[in-house]
Amino acid sequence: MSRSVVGFTVTFLARSVCLALVKKVRREFAGPRVTMRLPRLQTERTTLTDVSKGSRIRGASLLAGLLLGNTLVHAEVPVNGRSQELDFAGEAVQTIAAADYAKRLQRFQRLGLLDRDTRLLARVRKIASALIAQATILKPEARHWGWEVHVVGSTRFEAFSMAGGKMLVSTPFVRAHDLSDGELAALLAHEIAHALAEHVREQLTAARKLDPAYRRLSAEDMASAMEWDLSVSLRLSELSRLHELEADDIGIYLAAKAGFDPHALVQFYRKLSSVERGQHLIDTHGATESRMRIVENFAAYAEVLYREYTARRQPAGVTLQ
Repeated sequence: MSRSVVGFTVTFLARSVCLALVKKVRREFAGPRVTMRLPRLQTERTTLTDVSKGSRIRGASLLAGLLLGNTLVHAEVPVNGRSQELDFAGEAVQTIAAADYAKRLQRFQRLGLLDRDTRLLARVRKIASALIAQATILKPEARHWGWEVHVVGSTRFEAFSMAGGKMLVSTPFVRAHDLSDGELAALLAHEIAHALAEHVREQLTAARKLDPAYRRLSAEDMASAMEWDLSVSLRLSELSRLHELEADDIGIYLAAKAGFDPHALVQFYRKLSSVERGQHLIDTHGATESRMRIVENFAAYAEVLYREYTARRQPAGVTLQ
C-alpha cells in the first residue's frame, strides 16, 4: 500500500472520531433549523449608506435582528467541511473580542508584562504571518480581520486566540518547553485554526440553545453567561473537545502548507504529556496522550502538503500589529 494511501486511511479514521463527536453534539444541541441564507453583515452595512431614510430604518431593524442572532446562518468549517449553524453576527462577536483583547493588553502593559521579550515577539510574529497567509487562502474574508499577536510574561495560560484573530502567547510557557520554530508554529496554527473556524461564535450559538431564557440575549450578554455560569461550560464540554480536535486538524494543515513539519505538533504534545498532571474538572482539550494519537494520524496525511511546500510559490506574509 502506498504512503499516500496509508496517510489517507489513518486520517479518515481520525476524522471519524471527530464525526462521532459532531453527531453527539448535534443531538445535545438540536434545535429548530432555519434554512434562510443571509448576506454578509458587512455587505448589509455598505448597502445602508446609499438607500433612502425609510430603507435605513428597515435596514437598522434587520441589523438589530442579526446582532441578537434571530436567524441561523449555515457555514462550513475549512479543511474538514463540517457544517455549522452560527447565530449572532460575526462582526458583533469580533467587536466584543477586540474590546476584551484591548483591555487585556492594557492590563498586561500596566503590569510590565507585555512584549518584554522582543526577540520572541519578532519570532512569533514571523511564524504567525506565514500561517495567517495560508489561513486567508482557506477563508478569503479573513484577510480583512485585524490579526494581532503579542507575547506576555504570564503563566496563567499557554496561548489563546479570540474571534477575529486576536492572539496572546505566554513567554514563560515557550521558554519552559524550549519550543522549536516548528513546535511554536504548531501552537500558533492551532490558535489560528480556532479563529478561522469561528469556534467562539459556534459556542455562543450552542450555549443559547441550553436555556429558553438565553434566546433573547445579545452576543455580549451570552458571552458573559458562558464565562460565569459553570453549568454552561460543563454542558459545552463535548463541543469544546470537538473544537480542539478540529483545531489540531486545521492547524496541522496550515503548518504544513506554510512549510513547517506537521510532526512538530506531535513532538509538542509529547512535551506536554511529559508534564501533564491529570485532567481538569472541565476537560475541554481531552487527555494529551489520546489526543496525540489522533494528531499523529493527521500529521501522517499532512506530510504530502509539507513535501509540496518547496515546489510551489508561497504567498506573502501578513503584517501583524
